[in-house]
Amino acid sequence: MGKKKYDATYKFGNTTVHVVAPLPITEEEKQRILKEYRQVGWEIWQDILEKKIKI
Repeated sequence: MGKKKYDATYKFGNTTVHVVAPLPITEEEKQRILKEYRQVGWEIWQDILEKKIKI
């Protein structure tokens, strides 16, 4: 059995839209990724606050 290229394909007039879903991940992986996003967001927020205070 071959690997599926797209998860869904839609045709709107002359336009074809291919939908590709992300690969499944474990709950542990999902939590690790969310933790990294939060950390980066916090660092950006801290940088913004530091620049505002200096102005």
